[in-house]
Amino acid sequence: MKKPVEPMPKQAIAAIIVCAQLTRVYKRIDLVRLDERDGSIYILANDSIEAQIKPNGEVIWL
Repeated sequence: MKKPVEPMPKQAIAAIIVCAQLTRVYKRIDLVRLDERDGSIYILANDSIEAQIKPNGEVIWL
């Protein structure tokens, strides 16, 4: 059985900050997903705003 992938501490904090920023401007968060392939967290908000958070905590707005 494969060990489940877990976010890195800096990555988890960055994800919470991104979600807080989005909700602060009243954008709904549609999806938060941890991709097992590369370990990135993907956030989809308001059907069009996308963010990728790498394991090192770097946020990339797509």
